[in-house]
Amino acid sequence: MRDSDLTRRYFDRSATSFDSLYVNEGRLSYYLNSVFRRALYERVEITINEITELRGCTLLDVGCGSGRNSVAFLNAGASRVVGIDFAEAMLALARQYTVSNGVSSHAEFICGDAVSYPFFQSFDVVVALGVFDYISDPRELLRRMVCLSNHKVIASFPCYTLIRGTQRKVRYWMKHCPVYFQSPEQLNDLCKEVGLDGYRLVPCGGAGQVLIGRVGFGLGGGQ
Repeated sequence: MRDSDLTRRYFDRSATSFDSLYVNEGRLSYYLNSVFRRALYERVEITINEITELRGCTLLDVGCGSGRNSVAFLNAGASRVVGIDFAEAMLALARQYTVSNGVSSHAEFICGDAVSYPFFQSFDVVVALGVFDYISDPRELLRRMVCLSNHKVIASFPCYTLIRGTQRKVRYWMKHCPVYFQSPEQLNDLCKEVGLDGYRLVPCGGAGQVLIGRVGFGLGGGQ
């Protein structure tokens, strides 16, 4: 079975429990996650800071999951968000969440693969948070993100650390879901290969990087 099929099956069966990571209702698990999985929240904050200067932007949320981030991006000033994910169970939660938050008229959710889906428009910002964790070869997706973006691409990448990285690989192996890691050096090579000249890498959560790339701005090499 392909990695993409294993990942889709994992998120279809785990949609509700994964979504609960983002729910803050005085739950102890939320506070524990905010400490031990703080990258989940930091990468969203980093992204929001980047899109506020493009207020009224259109945004493609690749691997949108249950729509929590999509709603956050709308609340931060995006005028329209299109989310795409291959786990239908996640998309069902996303549609419910946008309705309950009163923003469903500004959001659209698509079941599909962002690499092959025939989008008939480009977007000011293309975002992929918590997506490249599950992709063995990130080149094709990042290249498509660059092609679909008018201004910025923002993506998170986990970096391998001996303790946390090993624990995560074992934990997801037991769930039949592969995970992958990228070093800063690999990310620099990746950006050059896909033609993303203006970018920077922002440390996130102590075990990852957020790639912030500007499309068509010619900012020079990575940092």
